Amino acid sequence: MIIDRPRSHYIFVFPRDYVHGRYNYINYKGKDLTNQEYLEYWGKWIILGPKDDLAELAKKVDPHVEKKIIPAAKYEREVLPEWGLGECLMYVYSDRRQREEVREVLASLDVEDKIWAFERESVEGWMPGGRLLEKWISGKGLSAEKAEKVREDARKKFEEMFQDPHALFTGVDQ
Repeated sequence: MIIDRPRSHYIFVFPRDYVHGRYNYINYKGKDLTNQEYLEYWGKWIILGPKDDLAELAKKVDPHVEKKIIPAAKYEREVLPEWGLGECLMYVYSDRRQREEVREVLASLDVEDKIWAFERESVEGWMPGGRLLEKWISGKGLSAEKAEKVREDARKKFEEMFQDPHALFTGVDQ
């Protein structure tokens, strides 16, 4: 199910039963991941492209998400200039132990250029002082005071996330 909420930077692809609160897509073979397993195994294929191409890809990915072959996906609504990429990003999520199966599905959809990243790399990158957060702050040109506020908000978000590992992913308005 493609979920497009205009206030969100991302357009999501979730299984219909996740949206209705009956399924947690952060799992391996139907078993929810612990925090440790999440950091050890959970990751994503990252695909770069024009938003319209990613929107078309999302439509092709959606049936595989509904069948739970691909756990979930999301893509950017618009290019973020602070990254300097000139294109949007799509994230196709998977447990590492299933990533080859997901890679094969993406290949069958004519996706050739992609890179695998562990979610722990993203978590580390978005923590205060992390590479991604600091690049984003710099790209936004935030004042020192606003930058500190962003870092504090990030710290609180990750504390919340690791009290409930699914908290970061339960709201689609992120």
